[in-house]
Amino acid sequence: MPRPATGHTPRRSIRLGDEIWEQVEYIADLDGTTATSVVKTALMEYIAKRRRQERVQRRSKDAETP
Repeated sequence: MPRPATGHTPRRSIRLGDEIWEQVEYIADLDGTTATSVVKTALMEYIAKRRRQERVQRRSKDAETP
C-alpha cells in the first residue's frame, strides 16, 4: 500500500564520509543556508550536466548514422 500524501518531501538517506560532510557544512555556513540545500543544489547541477552530456552524445551518434 503506498504511503499517504503528506505534502512534504520524503526523507532520503545517503552515506557521506566525514570529509565530504564537513565540506558541505562549510559551504552551507559560507552561503548562509543548510547542508540539505547545498546537497540538493549540487545534485541538481550534476544531473543537469549529465543530461547535457547525454544530449551531446545522442546527437553525435545520430550524426554518425548514415
